[in-house]
Amino acid sequence: METSSRPRYQLVVDHIKNQIRGGQYRVGEILPGERVLASGLSVSRPSVKRAIKALEKEGVIECNPSIGSVVRRAVTDKLLVGYLVPDLQDPFHLELIRELDTLLHKHHGGLLVRQGGDDNRLENLGLTHFVKHHKLYAAGGKERLPTIYTGDVPGRANMIVSDVPAGMEQIYLHLKQLGHRRIAYASPFGGEEDQQYSCLQRLLSADHRLTPAEWHFRVDPLDREGCAAVLDAIRGSTPRPTALVCYNDWLAIAFVKEARERGLEIPGELSITGYDDLYVSSLLHIPLTTVSFSRKESARKIIEILLRGPTPEFETAVVQTRLIVRQSTQAAAD
Repeated sequence: METSSRPRYQLVVDHIKNQIRGGQYRVGEILPGERVLASGLSVSRPSVKRAIKALEKEGVIECNPSIGSVVRRAVTDKLLVGYLVPDLQDPFHLELIRELDTLLHKHHGGLLVRQGGDDNRLENLGLTHFVKHHKLYAAGGKERLPTIYTGDVPGRANMIVSDVPAGMEQIYLHLKQLGHRRIAYASPFGGEEDQQYSCLQRLLSADHRLTPAEWHFRVDPLDREGCAAVLDAIRGSTPRPTALVCYNDWLAIAFVKEARERGLEIPGELSITGYDDLYVSSLLHIPLTTVSFSRKESARKIIEILLRGPTPEFETAVVQTRLIVRQSTQAAAD
């Protein structure tokens, strides 16, 4: 090993990382023992021990007394991630960005955030990876950098998703137990983009019911007039829906606010549910019933995929869901 002013253990760390980076040791393989490393690198065993501990702390290896030091992730020169989303006003993305930024700093990486669909400006800054909203997926397109999508996309790609079928079943069973038989649905998306609507329809169909087309609303959370029109349509329906399932909390919050402005009693006249459990959802004047999944867990799974490096197979990482029942739902009046 070449001499240097750097600590001897750090030189061992650099050597092992270079070996992993060069493919001499792959993920899942076992490093040579401390005595072999010390002899081969002409350093003391305490230096090797300290290097092994440093690598374990970084998450590069995992030490198992009965096996040895196992390589747990690939080594990259840097981790500079671009986060691309159509609309940064959605509080969900702000919460996920915060968790991602915290974890990336622990791995000596960084996060650059951009609103919109153009990734060229971010890529030109020297990014190594992208995290993109599922709406930005282009079928048949080829990503220039390794990319993970937040949400389900209809193609071969790395994805981080919540367990939507389980989450929607939790919402549906909750409303069913409360006696809601007429359920409306609202979302900013349509078609195949909206997995939640498909799940809800399958659940309703199993009970020999479906949400009628006139109770399936497409509206943006920022469209106040659109939300008001949806509530007017619900009020004017005969029979009237007793529950409104929303694609996410952001949209549900917009409906709760607009209902209050229009004198529509929530949950007396209409129970409302969201999805993703924003922090603010528990603080509303009518706290929101919703499905929760951990942003911290989502960020951890994203980082795991990033650190794993290029692989021949794409991965779908699923984050578990749980129902949070609050005051925006109650038993159906009829």
